[in-house]
Amino acid sequence: MENPFRERIAAIADPVERAVEIGKVLNGLPEMASDLRELRQAAVLELRAAGWSYGQIGQALGLHRNRVQQIAEGRSGKTRRPATENDA
Repeated sequence: MENPFRERIAAIADPVERAVEIGKVLNGLPEMASDLRELRQAAVLELRAAGWSYGQIGQALGLHRNRVQQIAEGRSGKTRRPATENDA
């Protein structure tokens, strides 16, 4: 996948300026990721409101239907329940 943002930063001739810009981007990644997750959730909810099933959405997005349901519910998939003795 082409990344014009990367190309724009890589084209900065001055290494100090380039490093400063990279630092700004890295510092903003958590907020950007959060914003993108919200936008993705809204898109999935829009498809659900249009009558799409989780399976149909998953097929269109290349995701498992269970993952699509998690996205619709606002679950990031990063949190897991703590392991118990029975899990061994």
